[in-house]
Amino acid sequence: MSTSIYQNNTPLCVFSVLCVILLSKSLYFESYGQNNLLIIYLFFLVLLVILRNFHLKIDLYLLLFACSLIVIPLINPDSAVSSILVLVVRVLIGILFVSLIPFQVFARYYIKIILILSVISWLTWPVIYFDVYSLVPDFTPIDERITRNYILFGVWDSFVLHQTFRNSGLWWEPGAFQVFVNLAFIFMLVTNTVSLKKYFLLLITIITINSTVGFIVFFLLSFVFLADKAKSSSVLIKLRYATILIITLIVCTILFIPVVLDKFTAVSNSFVSFQSRYFDFLISFNMFLDNPFIGYGFGTQVENAIPYGQQLLGQHKYNLVKPTGADGLTMFLAQVGFIGFIFLFYFIFPRYAYKKGLFSGLIFSLCLTLIFNTQNFTFTIIFIVLLFYGLVGYKKQNRFF
Repeated sequence: MSTSIYQNNTPLCVFSVLCVILLSKSLYFESYGQNNLLIIYLFFLVLLVILRNFHLKIDLYLLLFACSLIVIPLINPDSAVSSILVLVVRVLIGILFVSLIPFQVFARYYIKIILILSVISWLTWPVIYFDVYSLVPDFTPIDERITRNYILFGVWDSFVLHQTFRNSGLWWEPGAFQVFVNLAFIFMLVTNTVSLKKYFLLLITIITINSTVGFIVFFLLSFVFLADKAKSSSVLIKLRYATILIITLIVCTILFIPVVLDKFTAVSNSFVSFQSRYFDFLISFNMFLDNPFIGYGFGTQVENAIPYGQQLLGQHKYNLVKPTGADGLTMFLAQVGFIGFIFLFYFIFPRYAYKKGLFSGLIFSLCLTLIFNTQNFTFTIIFIVLLFYGLVGYKKQNRFF
């Protein structure tokens, strides 16, 4: 049996974490294989264990929890078989990944990767301003929006055409990118690895992203960070961090207010986006009330939620706003019924955050709910990985990396 530990396998560990990030609906995932890439990644993890002759021990509680997650959708005969098969692949990846890499190691490399991608993504603004073309073939995501490929970030052609200075990173829209940036901030806070340098790198990135939810979540997390720093410091240090908090609040407010006002301007695209997310929640909430026990069927949003939404809102209003199913958490509950709360509990109240105390833990829970219920990542590998880490917490698994 191999006796290697993760410190001796940094390249493999970085690659594994990077795959989890990129396979969570990035432009690479959307353009080059989609769910087929998940199968390839699963084979990679299995071969890694076999070739290294590692005797893998999986937490029994985790195994039972994962099996239950697969069984629940099977209760409803209306669930889509194809969606359940993809769920099985994601769950198997999640079990192997979480059993091989402790949370603190995952968080360490996740933070480093996101910081690198964040800084490079700042080039989005000059690309938009100067209309810089890329020699690399465009990304071709599912929605078929032409997105220029700059290897480590993409730029939607419409942003260049309309001089819309927003940063999407490697995802299809800015709101999706902020999910990963704010997750990095949460992991820094949980592992006590936030520095002022890292803080300002993330702050600049959030500013370039220009997302309403991104601003709200980042400020909430900023309060936790600066409050923590001020607790055990001298008066001068407390004043310094209080000043930073005030400056951050002012900057976020100046940038945030126009974004919010735009959300409530009926002729703006932002207003349509706000309405779309509101109607997503409204549809899922009503469908949950209609099917509280077993849901309307896992993976059947197209077959069930769209016709339901058209009837609930009216054909004209539905076509005008076009809800996209961005409410990942409430959509999950509507699809599987009230028992889905059991699984979401460990995602929203993760054990890896327990050491930070009740107040910080509640802030993390609020932030996780906000970012995952305004972007649909519930059906991706990052959700499964965070769900399983939320279950096992800092428990010392048998490590391969």
